[in-house]
Amino acid sequence: MTTPQTRCARALIQLALLWAGALLAASAWAAGLHEEGYLLEAEVWRSEVAGAPSADWPVDGWYRLSLADRAVEVRKAQPSNPEDADPDNSFYVRVPGARLKEGLRPKYRYSHLILQPAVGKQYELMLGKTPFSLIVDSDEHGTQLGIGYGGETYLYPLGLPAAATLIHAVADLDADAMPDFLVEVGDELVLLLSTRATPGTNMPSARLMAMGGC
Repeated sequence: MTTPQTRCARALIQLALLWAGALLAASAWAAGLHEEGYLLEAEVWRSEVAGAPSADWPVDGWYRLSLADRAVEVRKAQPSNPEDADPDNSFYVRVPGARLKEGLRPKYRYSHLILQPAVGKQYELMLGKTPFSLIVDSDEHGTQLGIGYGGETYLYPLGLPAAATLIHAVADLDADAMPDFLVEVGDELVLLLSTRATPGTNMPSARLMAMGGC
C-alpha cells in the first residue's frame, strides 16, 4: 500500500527532477530576463486572486482560457469584476509582456491524433496555413518537447522522466500566426507561447503544478 509519506516523497523527487531539467532553460532565458507567468485553475484564481485580493498576486494582465473540442476561448479577466461562472476546462493565465487575442481561437483540426504523441515520432502538421512539427523525447533522464515552425526549432525540457505527455490544445492564442501549446507532462500543465520563445532552449511561458499538499 502506498502511504501518504511515500506519495509525498515521490512528489518531492519529481519536483527536484523537474527543476533540475529546467536549469538549462533558465540559463537560456537569463539573458532575455523573461519572467515566467502564472497558470491557475479557475477555482484557485477565484479564491486567491479575485476572491481575496492580495499583494501576492498581480491584478492586471489576466486571461481566461476555456478549452472546447474545436477551439480555445480567450477572454480578458478582471479580478475586481469576475464573471459569474467558468465553463468546464477553464484556466486563468498571466504571462508578463504577452497579449492574447480574445475570442474563439481555432484548435489544430485533428487534435485527437496528437493528444498523446508517440515518443520519438516527429509529427508534421498544419495550423491554418502555418506548418509546424512536434516531437516528444522521454526516457529515464527526462522529458523534452521539440517544436518546429518558421524554419526554427524550439526545445522545452520539462524535467519529469519517462512521463506521459498530453497535448491538450494547439492554437494561435497570441495572434502571430504561429502555434501555441497547452501541454500536460506527468502532473504538470504548461503553456507555451510562440511570442515568448526564442530558437533553442526555452522555459514554459507559464506552468501549473499539481495541486494538493502532502
